[in-house]
Amino acid sequence: MKSAIPCLSLFSMLTVLVSSALAQTITLPEFLDLVKAKHPLFEREALAVDMAGVDRDANLGARDWRLSSSPSYFHQTPLPTSPFTPKAVDQFAAGAALEKVFWNTGGRFAVSWTSDFTDQDIEDIVIPNLGTISTGEPKFYQNQVLVSYTQPLFQNFKGELDRLGYDLSQYSVDMTSVQAAENQEQFLLDMGTRFIDWVLLTERKTFAAEQLGLWEQQLDQTRRKREANLVDEVDVLRAVDAVRIAEQNVVLVEAQWQAKQAELAVLSRSQELYSLNPDFNLYEVVDSESLDSASDRLKAQSRLLKVLALRREQMERQYQGFKELTKPQLYLQAQLASKSGDSELGGALGLNKSDAGVFLQFSYPLGNRKARADVTKNQLQIRHHDLETEDVVMNLEAGLHNLLIQMQGLERVMALNAQQIISARLKTQEELKRYNQGRGDLTFVIQSQDNEERARLTYAVNAATYQSLNLRLKALLDELLIKDS
Repeated sequence: MKSAIPCLSLFSMLTVLVSSALAQTITLPEFLDLVKAKHPLFEREALAVDMAGVDRDANLGARDWRLSSSPSYFHQTPLPTSPFTPKAVDQFAAGAALEKVFWNTGGRFAVSWTSDFTDQDIEDIVIPNLGTISTGEPKFYQNQVLVSYTQPLFQNFKGELDRLGYDLSQYSVDMTSVQAAENQEQFLLDMGTRFIDWVLLTERKTFAAEQLGLWEQQLDQTRRKREANLVDEVDVLRAVDAVRIAEQNVVLVEAQWQAKQAELAVLSRSQELYSLNPDFNLYEVVDSESLDSASDRLKAQSRLLKVLALRREQMERQYQGFKELTKPQLYLQAQLASKSGDSELGGALGLNKSDAGVFLQFSYPLGNRKARADVTKNQLQIRHHDLETEDVVMNLEAGLHNLLIQMQGLERVMALNAQQIISARLKTQEELKRYNQGRGDLTFVIQSQDNEERARLTYAVNAATYQSLNLRLKALLDELLIKDS
């Protein structure tokens, strides 16, 4: 029964070490590239930009040619108010029109064709002893072609209002694109943090395997000493207990490591990850940067600030539209018509008559309070937006200072951790030497090795925290997501 414990623990340790040695590795950039290529979030965010572009292009429909048609039939039985009143009137009409809006001028061009046929049931007037008076042709055909152009002279001059919807939508497209990149980067930050957790578990797995190997050796030595009556049986029991605790730790950390590996494999949609180990220098310290330099980069690169800047430009463009609505409406319209009419269909096709006209149309609501209120509200919104931007800048800079100061503090702590590990290892060696010389107690050896293990684990945890903070710093500076284009 005594030999079962070291054999089992040795097998567990060898399994961990061999699997780690044989497995291929994956770096953090490689993992993030894998996530970008396969996770649906990235395609979803790209589709959000495409949808915003479709919404923007829908405004271009206002520039399309518009075709309209209005065929009709009308039957009338007029009241007999005079001898010339027909008994019945049937009228057939058909027409079509094309209209086009020009965004560069704000003008409207239209061309239309109309054709109608009137059939009247009307009797000639009979005067006794004098004869019959004709009341006219009962059928009449008429055709007309009309060309018109309407040009705004004040409101919507040069198409300011016609382009407004498209221009505002373009800002929405730009903001959606920036926000999509920000969402992608935040997701990569989460994935990178999980990867670092996996790296930390890899370190813990290595520590646990090494600790188990040391206690197996110690158990073997203690048993030999017991057989030589150099130590008490309680030392053997203590060593067995230490091995069992180390075995439990190996199994627990291995399960946590495999769980994290499976989690990352699912999120990256990569079965290959099940055969990979993370390749990451957990203890690397990045080059320090001054607060002023980092703050300048933050203001120049922050996507959040870019979104706010685009939103302000959008509001300023909307202000131009509201200002345009405060102007009076004055339209200049020119028309030219060619027409013809005859009792015979063929005679009505000549278009031998013409009409021409120029018209002015003026409209202005007295007081115009609605448009003026919109202008005032827009200015207040811009001011509110500027104050919100100041608040965001302050929060970003506060977050930047927080991260940099934490990282600088952790750098000093990690240096102390490294010294503590050296000190703990030397103490363990001395305690072990005293115990082997019969001048110490195994309890002190166990305590010393536990202290050394805790020191190494603390160093690894602090290093993982440092690397996570570094990822957050890169995300804050918008340097974590590197676009392909």
